[in-house]
Amino acid sequence: MSVEYLQFGCQVLLGGVFAVSAGSKLYSRTAFADFTGATARLTGAGAGRARQLAVVVVAAEVAVVLALILPALVLWGFALGIGLLAVFSAAIVRSLRKGQRASCRCFGASDSPLGKHHVVRNAALAAFGALGIAAGLSGGTSSLDFGPAGVVAFAALIGVALIARLDDLIGLFRTTTATSSLGRQQ
Repeated sequence: MSVEYLQFGCQVLLGGVFAVSAGSKLYSRTAFADFTGATARLTGAGAGRARQLAVVVVAAEVAVVLALILPALVLWGFALGIGLLAVFSAAIVRSLRKGQRASCRCFGASDSPLGKHHVVRNAALAAFGALGIAAGLSGGTSSLDFGPAGVVAFAALIGVALIARLDDLIGLFRTTTATSSLGRQQ
């Protein structure tokens, strides 16, 4: 695979994740209010400050998506995405160290508490961002054929779906594991 397709795949993956994340917070007033509340719990900020932080987060997520779409800004989009993921991870680690288990409103209505897996997810996404930068610096997306680009985009979008539903997948396996353990005890 050439670096052009690697960069393109990273663009679709990271851009898709941030698009779903921003969209899940903006699709209704209730969704944004829930995200603002989660931001307040996570940061300890008052309602007004939490709303400001929530607006900044969503604006930054949208900026990542737009930058990853515009050819002249792609590398900046990757860099902004990595920076945003680092800030998110720092906030999660800080919350976990304080013993807070705020719900993760990363992708909308999930009530799953923040955990180490969210930090790992963010680190993996940041690695894709770094890979996208490396690919961009060594070639960029100058000429993509439709067929292979479609396959790369499809694979990246599957990644987006899995990442967006990570809490549900983990919950499913925890439930399955707990159920299996109960069955063995009886």
